[in-house]
Amino acid sequence: MDLLVLSEVRWGYFRTRKQFLLSRFPAPWRVFFAQPPAFGSDDPWTPRQEGRVTYFTAPFLKPGTTSAIYNAVAATAPGRAAIEATAELYLRRQLARLGVEREPVVLVSNIYCPGLLSRLRKKLVVYDFNDSPFQFSVSPGWARGYWPRTLRQAQAVFVVSEYYRRQLAQETDRPLIPLGNGVEMSHFEPPRTCPSDLATLPRPLIGYVGLLSHFLDFDVLETLRRNRRGGTLVLLGPGTDATRARVAELAGREGVAVLGPRPYADVPAYMQALDAGVIPFRASDPFVQGINPNKVYQYLAAGAPVVTTPVLDLDERVPDLSFARSPQEWAAALARALDAPADAARRRALARPHDWDALAARMVGEIEARLAS
Repeated sequence: MDLLVLSEVRWGYFRTRKQFLLSRFPAPWRVFFAQPPAFGSDDPWTPRQEGRVTYFTAPFLKPGTTSAIYNAVAATAPGRAAIEATAELYLRRQLARLGVEREPVVLVSNIYCPGLLSRLRKKLVVYDFNDSPFQFSVSPGWARGYWPRTLRQAQAVFVVSEYYRRQLAQETDRPLIPLGNGVEMSHFEPPRTCPSDLATLPRPLIGYVGLLSHFLDFDVLETLRRNRRGGTLVLLGPGTDATRARVAELAGREGVAVLGPRPYADVPAYMQALDAGVIPFRASDPFVQGINPNKVYQYLAAGAPVVTTPVLDLDERVPDLSFARSPQEWAAALARALDAPADAARRRALARPHDWDALAARMVGEIEARLAS
């Protein structure tokens, strides 16, 4: 059985929900992952293999790239039509070369190829709604027209959060299947040695691990810094243009360590060294309200207490999992987390039901049930 994935993110970008789920598809499934171009990064125009996943770049329409010429072309309707036609021709040729069956199952999360999707022969189309396609700062006004054209073609939709399930229920009559984010327990649970760049920092260590995106609430970050009890506020992850200047300003203050990105293999060691893991996002942002961040489960699997903006899909379990909206709530929740007796086993028990193995098995089961019917 062949699964064609029309993705909006690259296979090698960070570690996303797609990699965790798709890499766990069992035999006899073969997964073909078509990703948009990165322009300037390592683009696998020649297909590459990772387990049962074959991934490659296709010249899909993509807003807000690093190429000014491409962006100018994509800003016009004729330009977008030309890009879409080129991408469709390229993808069809690539699928033929790879020997993909004539009617694969299609899992789509890239809203920018509805024309291709409508003309492609397929057994089934399912949409994977992990992030809103409009939550990113580079999302242009013309993108809105692509969403309903893509959604109409799906026979079912996997939804990452209850917030988005409720929202999508107003937009479609397609079955909505809750399938949240998760954690690789076997990666985060085994004990690790504290990294040397954390071992020298004053404790307690209050850490955010993830993309330094426009979702970050810098008033909350300052609250965490002020309430660190002589310890260190640690930011670990890749930067973005949207927050680069504010992160640099924060890094210049006392008690802040901005360490940059680390390989996924090293992330458990950093999370296990934290006295509290935090997700300090802007609680009033409607896109933040829709997320179900896998960082929650990773912190818990690493044995760290978590303070985060509210997650509709989870029940608060103070002091192991606390929700906070305002800076005042953040200060109180952080104090409770730092004062609580350490109980890594109890925190890991909260994360265990969200292991990626179980979530991938559910995704496969839902697809196979629809194929059978």
